Amino acid sequence: MKLVRHYLESISGVEIYPIISFIIFFTFFLVVTYMVIRMKKEYIDEVSNYATDKADEMPSINES
Repeated sequence: MKLVRHYLESISGVEIYPIISFIIFFTFFLVVTYMVIRMKKEYIDEVSNYATDKADEMPSINES
């Protein structure tokens, strides 16, 4: 850990990287949350049934 700390202290302006990372993550989180809140209920119902609908359409391997 001492080796990593030494290298990080020698880089000028290194303290900005965690701040930028947090801002990018927080912005992405807000955008995704906004999109989920704005989704229409019909779309959510349609997408939630994809797994069961596709299973009904696929033929079974044992059928002849």
